[in-house]
Amino acid sequence: TYARLRSEEDLSEVTNDLTSRIDSGASFDQLREYCGELGKLEGEVYAETIQRFEHVSREQRSIEEMRVEMNGTVERVADIYLERYLSVIQFVANSVVLLGLLGTVNGMIGAFEGIAEKGLGEPTIVAAGISEALITTVTGLVIAVPALAIYTYFSMRAEARATQFEPYGHGFVDALLRRWSSTKAA
Repeated sequence: TYARLRSEEDLSEVTNDLTSRIDSGASFDQLREYCGELGKLEGEVYAETIQRFEHVSREQRSIEEMRVEMNGTVERVADIYLERYLSVIQFVANSVVLLGLLGTVNGMIGAFEGIAEKGLGEPTIVAAGISEALITTVTGLVIAVPALAIYTYFSMRAEARATQFEPYGHGFVDALLRRWSSTKAA
């Protein structure tokens, strides 16, 4: 997702191009087609916003209510796009800790079973169970800590990119509302 994001300069250019198409009277089908060609964050967000705009514009709402609704759509869709794979990383980070804990408990059960069978006179029986417990704990942490670091890094990037994208998305909404106002006044 992040490797495919446009630079801020390209984002500005794409948004200005789409806004010009709105101002010149392009149909919503043409705008959606262009958004499909764009792909990436902008294409998905703008296409969804156009679809939501078509629905909202049929309702009896004030322009400010529409603006709030449409800006919310921009922000929600951008967040969904930017965070689409983060849940997998978060799941890995959370689940390996639990798997490590499961191994720890299993190893300790083995150690105590060994004590129950042989008594305290056989330290190797206890050592094998404790070793299993420690190995699974370390394995879980070796996977979980980097996964959590990766999740945190990309989560912060998603938040920063969403914040960076917001004014462009809101400008796009403003262009849709200007067009709606001018057609309604005509």
